[in-house]
Amino acid sequence: MKVTYDSVTSEYLYPLSKSDITSIRDLVSQDIWARIRSIRFGCNTKTTQEGRVVQHGRFYDIRINLCLNNFRSTLLSDKLSYINQISHFGGVVDTNKHIVSWRLNDAKRYSLFLLLHEIGHILFSANFTSSRRGLDSEEQWCDNYAVERLKQFKDLCKTLDS
Repeated sequence: MKVTYDSVTSEYLYPLSKSDITSIRDLVSQDIWARIRSIRFGCNTKTTQEGRVVQHGRFYDIRINLCLNNFRSTLLSDKLSYINQISHFGGVVDTNKHIVSWRLNDAKRYSLFLLLHEIGHILFSANFTSSRRGLDSEEQWCDNYAVERLKQFKDLCKTLDS
């Protein structure tokens, strides 16, 4: 699996490092990791997607679109459910300026949630019929999957904080 980061200037940073990703390998079965071809971290402020997974045959590419500029990210939507999710992970939302302020450990946890949510889509597609895919129920299932993984590995999140 290849992990890449889009090039950014020095005032930007990505919350999850390659070593953070290596340290979360036990969160997901090795069979699923073997199907992930790449994880790419980007810094696109013109999109409304923080995460995306694309299937290529039996392999998947994951893209996480979250980078911090002076510990702030762009608020990608005014949707209350999105704002509540960010706030749950410790992001401080300024809807007037369309920015989210983060502490690094909170941004790491949120990035981990996004990554696990996208991995959840891979599991969902393997376990459910195509008639259920792409629905709100799939998004909720992936959110639940990511949250459960975060709960099971709370100690790992504490390790990521340091």
